[in-house]
Amino acid sequence: MKPVVSATAAVRAQFYDLDPMNIVWHGNYAKFFEIGRCALLAKIGYDYRAMEASGYAWPVIDMHVRYYRSLELGQEAEIVSSVTEWENRLKISYLIKDKETGKKITTGHTVHVALDMRSKEMQWETPPVLREKLAPYLA
Repeated sequence: MKPVVSATAAVRAQFYDLDPMNIVWHGNYAKFFEIGRCALLAKIGYDYRAMEASGYAWPVIDMHVRYYRSLELGQEAEIVSSVTEWENRLKISYLIKDKETGKKITTGHTVHVALDMRSKEMQWETPPVLREKLAPYLA
């Protein structure tokens, strides 16, 4: 699906990200997705504080990761995060690539649903606040 809006964030693989094989442990890619997601949410003006103020949380209900090559200590990467679905759920797609070569390292996506923070009820339709934040990118 064509991205509605995208943002890019940079990361550098650190010692604490590595596994005993001296490559980034597979579970740390969820952290990298979160870094990308934060950059994307900031770009549209709907970061976690804005979500809280709007009365909605957006928990992850599904995550998919596909690994192509490993990140190594000190390697710089770019995380491109894109909103690819938004009408009944929020789907954010990710591409992690080597900053220097542009080679694909990892792809994936997370799926989120709006949760009314007062009632704890899942929303079956995107709340107006997210529609407003995405409106400039939908034109």
